[in-house]
Amino acid sequence: MRVQSAVATVLLSAMLPGAPAHAQPKASDFPVRAVRLVVPYPPGASNDVVARLLGQKLSEAWGQQVVIDNRSGAGGLVGAEIVARSNPDGYTLLMTNPGSNAINFALRAKTPYRPEDFASVTLLGWSPIMLLTSATFPAASMKELIAIAKARPGQLTGGSSGAGGSSHLALEYFKMLSGTDILHVPYKGAAPAITDMIAGQVSIIFTTPVTAQGMIRAGKIKALAVAGNRRLDVFPDVPTTSEQGMKGYDVNIWFGISAPAGTPRPLIARIARDLHATVASPDVKERFAGMGLEPQVGTPEAFDRIIREDIERWTRVVKAARLAP
Repeated sequence: MRVQSAVATVLLSAMLPGAPAHAQPKASDFPVRAVRLVVPYPPGASNDVVARLLGQKLSEAWGQQVVIDNRSGAGGLVGAEIVARSNPDGYTLLMTNPGSNAINFALRAKTPYRPEDFASVTLLGWSPIMLLTSATFPAASMKELIAIAKARPGQLTGGSSGAGGSSHLALEYFKMLSGTDILHVPYKGAAPAITDMIAGQVSIIFTTPVTAQGMIRAGKIKALAVAGNRRLDVFPDVPTTSEQGMKGYDVNIWFGISAPAGTPRPLIARIARDLHATVASPDVKERFAGMGLEPQVGTPEAFDRIIREDIERWTRVVKAARLAP
């Protein structure tokens, strides 16, 4: 009878309002097994490069493997949805950027997840977009490129890492501000777009220095401009879009970590603390600098604000450019 009474007590407590369905993981014990970091873009993309660098450092700090899981497709929708639907226990995280968690909401009337399906962990850093072309393309500057595009409307092509992604929206924003007509050509990732640009199949591409730095240094492609009003330390000879007369083209690609909504706040704080320490380590800072990345961390609330502001900005660009999903 006492056994039956004990069982009944357990069952009753589980049915009471507020009773947890399962034990929440303790932040002090985290992690006790491998952590999956989902990258919603293919291997070699800037998100992937950053994720693998951080994953290696976190594996060393945690004593548990951080598995990089590339789930590309639909401009970041595929990978992001996996995380949004995952158990909020800290063991599935999202390597996010404007494409997966801002532009998709601006571009699509319906998405399989919404901003509230995620819990922001921390911003990691950012990098300005660069305007690139092949070494053999006749333009030697952004101004010359614009002149050629206006003389040949609809004949120049702009490659991107995928329709609706950051590089696509950067192209559309550029077309708006420059008054040019450049045909968008989407690829499955930045790497194949750059390969075709080198071969002369597409005219230009907008991407981060993380993705293109090796080929810029090798002389296979040339950088015509860096977005914004500050030159990159890693490429100090590349003029900004502001210097070349295009004001307001301040397009930065930020990198951050998100978790499924409902992840306990103490656990988010623990993961954020360890990520902040990783980004602040001398070797990671050196690697970031070599890739043209500016380290910047902050609170989950600050990261939330950045995402909301980007959703608003890209919604304006999408409407002005009359882009369809």
